[in-house]
Amino acid sequence: MTQSETVTPLSSGNRKLLAAGLGAMLIGLAMPGYAQDRGPGSEGSASLGYVGTSGNTDTQTFETQLRYTLRTTEWVHNLGLQALLAEQDSISSGERYVLEGKSDFRVGENSYFFGKGNYTDDRFTGYDYQVSAATGYGYYWSNTDELLLETFAGAGYRQNAFVDGGEEGEVMLSLGQNLEWAITNMTSLTQSLSSEIGEDLTSSRFEIGLISNIIGEISTKIAFQARHLSEVPAGRKNTDTQTSISLVYQF
Repeated sequence: MTQSETVTPLSSGNRKLLAAGLGAMLIGLAMPGYAQDRGPGSEGSASLGYVGTSGNTDTQTFETQLRYTLRTTEWVHNLGLQALLAEQDSISSGERYVLEGKSDFRVGENSYFFGKGNYTDDRFTGYDYQVSAATGYGYYWSNTDELLLETFAGAGYRQNAFVDGGEEGEVMLSLGQNLEWAITNMTSLTQSLSSEIGEDLTSSRFEIGLISNIIGEISTKIAFQARHLSEVPAGRKNTDTQTSISLVYQF
């Protein structure tokens, strides 16, 4: 990838992801604010998913995620870790590791300032790694046990390292939205969208999942995830999608 002094036009797929995120924010703007009913405390989850096929093609896919949230009267800290390994006929076909964190400092009944960081190592996108940090402002449109809806926007910096040894850094705009909806006592819906928009590269991620309790702290999760990069090396695809079923332990 070469450096450019002009803004690279967004691709069709990336425009759709960005439009979805902006649409969610506009919907939030039309909703009344709710008091923050979630008090201090902590919660977390660990999940493990596996898909295997045999016959004409032997494939194996493992995915694990760890998430932890700590809330105090003034702060909310979120930490997430994701790992995915895939093999086809004993040859690695996918390997991705993601470490991300976000801390919010409450400045109003529903508003906060945030700082966030992300490290992504995806061996099959043509990038050796991507690391970013951003800060900005966020708002809780609802923050109850039944419904959490937040949007946030800020600015930061991202470093992109390529598998061929080259690197580039750029200032970026960071947008995000998170939704957690307790549909019933046994079923909940989670959804998130984030986009980091730079002059040379825009990366977007959309996730949605349905969690159903089985017994006690054990649940199943059916999830769909889409990741889009506006620029990738020759021979790579801009968009990766993933559909998964996993077991989740909540603590």
